[in-house]
Amino acid sequence: MLAGAQAAETASPVPPALQGVWRWVSATNGGNRLSVATPDRYTLAFPEAGRIALKADCNRAAGGVTFGDDGALKIGPMAMTRAMCPPGSLSDRFAQDVERSTHWSIDGGALLLSQPGGAGTLRFLRER
Repeated sequence: MLAGAQAAETASPVPPALQGVWRWVSATNGGNRLSVATPDRYTLAFPEAGRIALKADCNRAAGGVTFGDDGALKIGPMAMTRAMCPPGSLSDRFAQDVERSTHWSIDGGALLLSQPGGAGTLRFLRER
């Protein structure tokens, strides 16, 4: 069997609740909250089993993802373009925080990605 075919057979399916494109709208870290002024520049999608794709301002990133029990997930490693984004861009922070996420949940229609040890949470709304 080819390695690619074997990987496709073992890739974890995307949970139905995660299908579609999600816009990053905010992040919390400790007591701090960041509201994303331009959520259309920061999106996340799971285009197929075992894959994640990001639009991180002027960059794009993609990598592997596996889903476990009770909302557990493992993302990465991800490959990312390295275009020079405008000053104030959250491109690198967004990609790093997504890759560090260890759990997902849906709360009131929003996708929440949680960092290990309660270090922070990314909040997304489904693109319409």
